[in-house]
Amino acid sequence: MEKRTFNFRRLARIVLSVIAVLIMAVLCTGWYLNRHWNKMLRQELQGYVADLSDSLYTVQFSDLQLNVLSGSVTLTKASMTLDSVVYQRMRASHRAPSSIYLVSVEKLQLRYFKPWRYFMKKELNAGALVVTAPSIVMLQDATVKDTTHPRTAYENISTKMKSIFIGRFQLDSTNFKYIFTRKDSSRVIHQFRDLRVRVNDFLIDSLALKDPSRFLYARNYEIGMKDYLHRTKDSLYWMHLRRISYDAAEQTFNIGQFEIEPRYDKATFQQKTGYQQDRYDVTFNDIKVHHLNPRLLLQEQQIWAQQVTIRGGKVNIYRDRTLPMPPGNKLGQFPNQQLEKVQVPLKIDTLTGSNIGITYTELSPVSGQTGTISFSNVFGRFRNITNIDSLVRKNGHCTADLDAIFMQSGKLRARFDFMLHNKAGQFAVSGDLKNMNGRDLNAVTQPLGKVEIKSCNIRHLSFNIKGDERKAAGKVTLLYDNLKIALLKQDKDHKGFTRKGLVSFVANILVIKDSNPLKGEAVRVANPSYSRDIQKSFFNLVWKTLFTGVKETAGAGNI
Repeated sequence: MEKRTFNFRRLARIVLSVIAVLIMAVLCTGWYLNRHWNKMLRQELQGYVADLSDSLYTVQFSDLQLNVLSGSVTLTKASMTLDSVVYQRMRASHRAPSSIYLVSVEKLQLRYFKPWRYFMKKELNAGALVVTAPSIVMLQDATVKDTTHPRTAYENISTKMKSIFIGRFQLDSTNFKYIFTRKDSSRVIHQFRDLRVRVNDFLIDSLALKDPSRFLYARNYEIGMKDYLHRTKDSLYWMHLRRISYDAAEQTFNIGQFEIEPRYDKATFQQKTGYQQDRYDVTFNDIKVHHLNPRLLLQEQQIWAQQVTIRGGKVNIYRDRTLPMPPGNKLGQFPNQQLEKVQVPLKIDTLTGSNIGITYTELSPVSGQTGTISFSNVFGRFRNITNIDSLVRKNGHCTADLDAIFMQSGKLRARFDFMLHNKAGQFAVSGDLKNMNGRDLNAVTQPLGKVEIKSCNIRHLSFNIKGDERKAAGKVTLLYDNLKIALLKQDKDHKGFTRKGLVSFVANILVIKDSNPLKGEAVRVANPSYSRDIQKSFFNLVWKTLFTGVKETAGAGNI
C-alpha cells in the first residue's frame, strides 16, 4: 500500500490564503460600512439635534470621519448654534427653556466606539470622548416662563436611542462663559478660561437618574483650572492660586496652595509705603471648601459652604516701627467689623486650620533690632462666619477656638467671641497658657523692651477680656515662680546689650515679686483695663491689655 506524506507547505498556503481572504473581506466590509455609516451618521447627528431640541439648535461641522476598524469617530470644526427665530417663537408660547447653550469645538473624538451596537441596537457606547479647545456659552434666564412638562435626559433621547454610555468624557482647554439674567433683568456674568473637565462613567438610560451612586448621570465631574496669578491693587503683592479643582459629586472646591507673596524685600517694601504698614508673607496648603453651593455662587454671587479646611501653612508679619505712623486711624477694622463690610454675602459654617505657623516681627525704633513673637502648630476652628442679616439675627456670634505652642514651650489655648453686626466691634477673649519657660520671651523683651528674663517658670496664665474698638478690660491670673530679670542698656552703635547691674539688683529685690502666690499670701489677681491706640490693631489691644495684667501681677507696672 502506497504511503502518503503530509504536505505542510500546501497547508500553510491554504491557511495564508484564507487569512488573506478574511482580511480583504474585513477591509472591504470596513470600507463599505465606513462609507455607508459615515453618511448615515452625518445625517443622523444633525437630525438628532434638530429633533431633540424642536429645531431650536443646529449642528454644523467641517468634517466627520468614522473608522469602523479602530472604533473612532472624529468631528472637526464643529458648532451648535441657536435659531433665534425659533427661540423667540418658543418664548412667546412659553415653551422656551430657561437655559440655552452655544458650543464650538476644534475637534471632537469618540474613541473605542462600538458602531454595530449603535446602528443595530441604537445604543451609543464608547470608551472615551475627548473634546479639544471647546468654547461654551451658557445663558440662563430667570425671566423665561416654560409651561411645558420637564423632561429627563432619558425621556429626550428615548425616541432615538436606548442608552448612551461614555467611560471617560474629557474636555481640554475649555473656555466657559456663564450669563445669568435675574428676575429683575439684571445680569451676572462669569468667565473661566483654560478649564479642564473630566467626567467619569457617564450613562443615560431608564435607570441611571435614580442611581444613588451617580451625580447627574455620571460617577463624578472633576473641573480643574489653570494656576491663577494676580497683582494686588496697591502693587505690593502677588496673589497665587495653584492646583485649582472642583469635584461636583462631593461639591468640594480644592486649592492646592494659596499664597500672598510680597513683591519687594523688607527694606524696599517699607520705602514703597513710606509709613508703618504690616508686610505679609502668607502660604496656605491643601484648602478644601466642602459642600460649596455653586448655584448661589454663580447666580446670586453668594458664598455658602458647610466647611473649609486648611492643612498646613505659614503667616509671617513684619512691621518697621522706625517709620512714621500712617495717616488716619484703624477704627472700624476689627475682625467682626471687617466681615460686615465684605461686599459678597458669606456663610461658612466651620473653618478649620491645622499645622500652621505664625510669626510677628517688629523692628524697634529704640534698639534698632527686631523682636519676634511666634506661634507654632496652630490649630484653629472658626464657627458661624457670616455677614447675612437673617442669619446674624438667629446667631450673632462668630467664635474662634485656637490651640498653639507659644514661643517654643508654652501651651496656649484661646477662645474669641466676636459680636456680629456690632457697630462698636464688641468682642470677648478668654484662654490659658501652661508650662512655659519664661526665658523664651527674651526674643521679644530684649530687643523691644530692653529687659532680659534671667529665669521664670510660668505654671499657668489665665485671662478673660472683654472690649470694643475703643477699650478693653478683664481679669488676668498669672501663677509663676523664680522670676529674675535684668534691665539692659545698649551701646552707641545699637549692636549689643549689657546689664544694668545695680538697677537690676534693686528691681529684683524691691520691685519684682518673684512668685505668685508669695509664701503665706493669697493668689494675686489683676484686673487690667487699657484704652486703645486707634492707630493700632485689634491684636495690639488684646496683647496690651493682657500684658498690663501680667506686669501688674509681677509688680513691674512701672518698668
